[in-house]
Amino acid sequence: MWGVPGVDSPTPRSYNLAQNAAFAEGDIVRITTVGTIVTPSGGVTSGGTSMVTQAGPSPGQNFNVSSTAAQTANNVTITGVVSAGAAAASYYVILTYTNTTGSNESLSGIEFIVNCAAGYTFSTNVLAAGAPAAALTSAVYIGTYPGGEALQQATKYTTVFGVAFTTPVPLTNNAGINRAVSNSNTFLAGIAMADAYANFAVGVGGAFTAGGVQNVTGAWATPYPLMPGDPIQALVGYVGGGQPIEICLLQPWFGTLQGAVCGLTLTAGGVFVADTTATAIMAITDKVTGSVADVGGIGDTYSRVKCVFTGGTI
Repeated sequence: MWGVPGVDSPTPRSYNLAQNAAFAEGDIVRITTVGTIVTPSGGVTSGGTSMVTQAGPSPGQNFNVSSTAAQTANNVTITGVVSAGAAAASYYVILTYTNTTGSNESLSGIEFIVNCAAGYTFSTNVLAAGAPAAALTSAVYIGTYPGGEALQQATKYTTVFGVAFTTPVPLTNNAGINRAVSNSNTFLAGIAMADAYANFAVGVGGAFTAGGVQNVTGAWATPYPLMPGDPIQALVGYVGGGQPIEICLLQPWFGTLQGAVCGLTLTAGGVFVADTTATAIMAITDKVTGSVADVGGIGDTYSRVKCVFTGGTI
């Protein structure tokens, strides 16, 4: 009677992945936020000389890091930093100029990418040349997908010109979807329609590997293809708005459980199941019909039931 959750009529939605996201097709996934997400202000001023019309530092190129060599372009130096255990990753970076109190910030520089080989992160050093007169510091925004940059420093005015800021591994501040934990009851996105970092190749397979960008996981070629090798987003079956899901029930099935409320439990075997003792976020609407051998019957644990999530959970 074991089986991963499924959506009767899935509505696919794309979500950006959390750093090192690891989940399998059929997992319940949730939107996770690590740290505090502070994004570029888009140019602000509060007293003093304004930088609101000045663009931030823009190296004008992407960087490939596979050693501790320094690379400089347009007064921005990117240097490889050895980081044991760091997965190969592409980081998206935006820089701004700031004053020493953070009350004055320039417009964002042009987004650029730093591709790091396994075992490396990088530092960013903004030089004073070309900076507006009011600027003495810089802010470094980094993310794992385009448009997902978040401030990684303690403050926007922590790093003065000529001093390198080393990108933390993992990022101090990051957001995206990842596998839910047992008894999750907030910020749920739905049911993963493929493994994290799926290449959507034809065949049967699967990989539950953090950062496995090159894994060919055997997800469908149709009906929901992504570009091969594109690890930035994942498709999730949306289950809000009364959309029923099919899921195994931890407790023995009896007709009296129809209409009962339940939550989610992640079993030791790595499968999400409905659980009437977990925090209530769903209601059991019906029993899935079919062969008892396939969906269970009266008195059977892990019988297949239909559930609907309550409002505000998804």
